[in-house]
Amino acid sequence: MDVGTLTVVTVGAAAMTVRAVVRLARGRASFPALGVTALVLWIAITCVAGFHEVRHHHAQAVATDATRAASGVADAQVVCRRVGADWLDLSGTLGMVRYDDPHTSLLRAETCAQLGGWLWSLKHAPSLAQVVAVHVVSHEAQHVAGEFDEGIAECRAVQLDAVVAQRMGATPAQANALVDRYVTEVYPHQRPEYLRDCSTVP
Repeated sequence: MDVGTLTVVTVGAAAMTVRAVVRLARGRASFPALGVTALVLWIAITCVAGFHEVRHHHAQAVATDATRAASGVADAQVVCRRVGADWLDLSGTLGMVRYDDPHTSLLRAETCAQLGGWLWSLKHAPSLAQVVAVHVVSHEAQHVAGEFDEGIAECRAVQLDAVVAQRMGATPAQANALVDRYVTEVYPHQRPEYLRDCSTVP
């Protein structure tokens, strides 16, 4: 079960909001003005925390579906890590697949936040960080498929980026524009082990 600090904040804020509403309805708030202010504050916290929590789970579910399609692994899953887990990881990688759990793609919290922002947008003008987030889903899917050579995985991911983007809700034109941006603005600046003549990769 994917429970993080944000989950606790959302549930706690919702519980406090319900409690405040009940107290106000029963006339038990000692200072009505203060009670109304607290209620508005708790509603705001609940809405903000709830929005981010829903977006977290939505990004995770959509990325899982796309990863299964791009990897051919029916039980593949994507796990969007929580911010706390990222603090403990100094590697700086945007995503990873561990050898001891080869069917799970782990994405950094920031990667999933960028992905969530793109998923909830009109997708016609993504930021470069959002373009990269979509590509990371595609790249890690190649590792889930069993390819651990970074150069080959990167080439295959580029070839599948448009498919992955469309699977996650982009139109063909939006998907192709996203791929063009990645190929021209990101790929040439990758580390040497990621660069390869992709025409030779099946």
